[in-house]
Amino acid sequence: MRGTKELLLTSLGAITLSWGALTSIQSIPGAIAQTQVPMRLQHAEGTYTLTVSETNTTKSAYGGQLRLYDVHIAKMFEVTYSDCQEIPNAGGRTWYYRAGNGKIDMGQFRINCQLASDIANTYGLGKPERTGIEYSQGEAGRPISRTRSIPILDITGNKIQRWTNFVQGFRPQSANSEGGNSRSSISFPVREILSQIEGKTRVPIFLPSQLPFSEKIYLKNRVETNGYSVEMGHIPNCSSTPCYIGSISAERGGEPAQAPPRGFRSEFKTIQLAGRTQGVFSNGCGAYCTALVEWQYQGVLYRVTMKNGREETLVQIANSAIEAGPR
Repeated sequence: MRGTKELLLTSLGAITLSWGALTSIQSIPGAIAQTQVPMRLQHAEGTYTLTVSETNTTKSAYGGQLRLYDVHIAKMFEVTYSDCQEIPNAGGRTWYYRAGNGKIDMGQFRINCQLASDIANTYGLGKPERTGIEYSQGEAGRPISRTRSIPILDITGNKIQRWTNFVQGFRPQSANSEGGNSRSSISFPVREILSQIEGKTRVPIFLPSQLPFSEKIYLKNRVETNGYSVEMGHIPNCSSTPCYIGSISAERGGEPAQAPPRGFRSEFKTIQLAGRTQGVFSNGCGAYCTALVEWQYQGVLYRVTMKNGREETLVQIANSAIEAGPR
């Protein structure tokens, strides 16, 4: 990437991000060209390294609310989304973030294709910008530089505060997780969640021992006398669609899923779960798809729900909870 600029529209109080080559701003009344934000992007086997010269990434990128850190994270999402659009089954990308010309380790970030898509849909995309990336050839030779045309996130107006809030919760992974590629599942914090639910509800508590995810997730719960819900998100205290992953819930007397009307874009079928438990898999799509697996136990409806979830993933979570038995 050769540069970044921002147009500060003082009369409108709006900010527009533009990545790549500088363009003319003479036609925009009251616009002031601000600082460029250079960075180096290097690609190797599904991972990227983003390196910047600055040692203080918390300073303002353009003299406004956005920090350099916010701009760097935005670029990670833009490139990941572009890769996911171009490469079938890309899965996502692991990013190594370096400041101070590589001397300061800012952490590693895992961005899966679903999260990248959610962010792109939430903020919208601007026009494509020229972005330079160095592609490693391994032992085959020196890296090859390629200039790609990658759409930018439309982080403008009231979206700026939303973006900075999101970035604050989008934490780097620990170094021993190796970008989430070394594990096919993570442990569910049963004791922690159980301590928050037990004694506050009158339904048997089913919780999985493992979750079939590679990236770090965050949990929050809601407890009532007749049930509970444990929500999963990409960031702490997730309360919006982009960061939402799914939930594990129970409700006494809950209404089971019903087969949708004919012609509706969905799937509905009976499935066999662990312990000869009969369950249902349902998947309905609108702006995005909502998949679920549910079963009943002692008059309580248990359900695992995921945004754009796969049947295999939901069944694994449900079976883990069923095999563990009531907690």
